[in-house]
Amino acid sequence: MQRFSNVIIVVLLTTLISACGKSPEQAALDDTGALAILPLHERFLGESLNLSQQAQQFCAQQQRDGKDLAAMRGKWIAAMNAWEGIQNIQFGPITENNQAWKVQFWPDRKNLIARKTEQFVRRDDAITLPALQDASVVIQGLSAMEYLLYDKPSESLVSGVPGHYCEHLSAAAMNLHQVGETLYQGWHPNGQNYLAHWAQPGENNLDFPDTKASIAAVIETLVYGLERVKRDKLERPLGLADGGQANPYLLEWWRSRQSREAILINLHSLQLLYSAGDGKGLANLLAKRGAAELAEKISADFDRAISATAAIEGNFFEDHAEPAAQQSIHELHQVLGGLLAALKREVPAALEITLGFNANDGD
Repeated sequence: MQRFSNVIIVVLLTTLISACGKSPEQAALDDTGALAILPLHERFLGESLNLSQQAQQFCAQQQRDGKDLAAMRGKWIAAMNAWEGIQNIQFGPITENNQAWKVQFWPDRKNLIARKTEQFVRRDDAITLPALQDASVVIQGLSAMEYLLYDKPSESLVSGVPGHYCEHLSAAAMNLHQVGETLYQGWHPNGQNYLAHWAQPGENNLDFPDTKASIAAVIETLVYGLERVKRDKLERPLGLADGGQANPYLLEWWRSRQSREAILINLHSLQLLYSAGDGKGLANLLAKRGAAELAEKISADFDRAISATAAIEGNFFEDHAEPAAQQSIHELHQVLGGLLAALKREVPAALEITLGFNANDGD
């Protein structure tokens, strides 16, 4: 991990030294990569390692109690939050070989996670990492671990009832760390260096022939992420669209009651991709291209969406119908609509960029 952190420092210094003379487009790509994409992937790698180590330690204990389970859940939450930071990126290593499905299976409309996990743990043979990797992606990642830690299997994990639940938990955590390593190495300059492939476009680059194509990938990620929050994490489970009926079992992470917190992480990470933190991201590019007012409006709307989410008391699964929660949820829903409209139409027009087809687009 330390060697990768040192490389990131070198990347940041190189970015700062070579900033003079760059076009605003190139500066946006460089800073978004160095200050947003790489750190977000490094965080997921680190938290997935922590989770894997905790799971091995937890399962090695002859006796376990509620404190041990709470510690295990804490590491799971940290890894889940780190995943939410990169969950919506729509280009790069995450899109290859079902990496996202290996981490999370959602929405689970037919309760496949519970059914397939219970089938898997009834096997006679020991559950090993290769055995899990040969099984369905439904039971390989964070979603299956949530079932193990927060549903009925959690009682067996603590009581020590014989079974394969802990073997499954440990293997799933190891598998998650392998996915984290794959994603991080895929982006990293010392690995497969997708960072250069995306941030250094050119006529011989079939995916990104020019900076507009690379910047479009960022905008499409922002649109996809916000649309997913608006439609899949709010409208469908909470019945916000067309007078529908709420079904909280469609919420993301409903077992752990982390649905609201996941949205908060989504919004913070998408805002980071938009601004590149303290660097020169998409917001700076808009200002440089004569759309400073639009850039400030989008930044303000991100702040409003984050504030509305943070203001929701309780959790979505049990408290979404409370009047105070409803007010904040509807405010969040409205702000997301404005953000999406700006990113789909106004931003591409200001930068003279054409977005590709977005399969998650609700329009």
